[in-house]
Amino acid sequence: MNIFNPRTFSTDWEMLVVDKLNRCVGVDKLMGFAGTLEAELGLPIQIDWNSLEFALGINRTFTGIWERIVKATDRAQQLLREYDLDLYPAGSHPYEPMYNSSHIHVGTLYDESAGIHLENQLYKFVPAFAALAANSAVASLVRGQYKSYRVRNNAYGCTRPWSARDPHLSQRTWGSDAGPKVYGAPTLEVRIPDCASSRRFKAELATFIAAFVHCQGEQIEECQPTPEEYREFCINRWAAAKYGLQATFRWDGKAKPVTELLGEMLDACASGLQALEAKRDDFVLINTMCAKRLCQADFTIEVAKRYPEPYGFASAYGKLIRHWDVFDTYLSSAPALDPVPAPDDDAVLQEHVKFIGEGTHFYRLRDVMYFPPPAADAVVDDLVRQGMITREVTPDRGIVLSRI
Repeated sequence: MNIFNPRTFSTDWEMLVVDKLNRCVGVDKLMGFAGTLEAELGLPIQIDWNSLEFALGINRTFTGIWERIVKATDRAQQLLREYDLDLYPAGSHPYEPMYNSSHIHVGTLYDESAGIHLENQLYKFVPAFAALAANSAVASLVRGQYKSYRVRNNAYGCTRPWSARDPHLSQRTWGSDAGPKVYGAPTLEVRIPDCASSRRFKAELATFIAAFVHCQGEQIEECQPTPEEYREFCINRWAAAKYGLQATFRWDGKAKPVTELLGEMLDACASGLQALEAKRDDFVLINTMCAKRLCQADFTIEVAKRYPEPYGFASAYGKLIRHWDVFDTYLSSAPALDPVPAPDDDAVLQEHVKFIGEGTHFYRLRDVMYFPPPAADAVVDDLVRQGMITREVTPDRGIVLSRI
């Protein structure tokens, strides 16, 4: 028996609003727009931090959510332009420290214990969703080294690698990559995707995630990941943030390109798609993205090459994405990218040693791939053993590391 009944889904699509100088509009102004849109559209549109949050109600079909997305965003753009404002649908802003998401709510779920078990089943798959939705390659004064700075930086606490949970020992948390949220809407929320800049991709992504989670809900297993599996998940999550759809994951001890994994996931949820009146062939953008290993961040990076100044980039990028289909057009003609090899143990060490200077506190290394303490401590031990760093215990700061 499936724990989702009936099969429904929605999205909380966060979007910045910018003025004529591409500065983010604050909460006071956004409240009025959210209230007007909520009243006109009959949807629970609200604000979240400095963003308009398009909560798109209860949906049961791919066509239904697509039509709702178009109607809501068309009216929002029309209303905002009356005040010389524009939507800025992107995972990050190039100057202001803002990250935005495309949360997917998968329903209908009333059993929180079953949802926590499903959370543990999903942990190894959600980095694939991060790679597919990567769209924050130009963030607050950083650009291009990661395709999702939002996932890399844990969106300032709003999304983060979860701790494996047991229903008997757990209470609700806020901001994990995915998990049950039955205290509000009776759903399991997948929080890891970046904000989408393409409406069509947003509809495809929401339907795909919902169908996959629905299918996973057909057979719930009471299990906990092993330390090795959890470490692998953390590495894959980092690779997804770094390389997007070029990433190759470490999968059950072998290398697996994330696009290959996504293809398997799409095939595995065929029955879930059918229940939402969709099929894999409907996902024109996702199929092309996987075939070419291109995500929205790759388009962003191309634009950023031409506009080094942050607000210059924001102006150019904002004018492009306001038409909603610029990524769709780019995708049809852009050349495919090559996959990046899976990070081996040496690559993991090299990534960690980049964070070490002179007298770096050891805890800073926990932010590299967000390893749990034993795995993070093992990295430090390896770096010391290989003569790459020194480790010193100090009375005032505790353990500090220095690169040799």
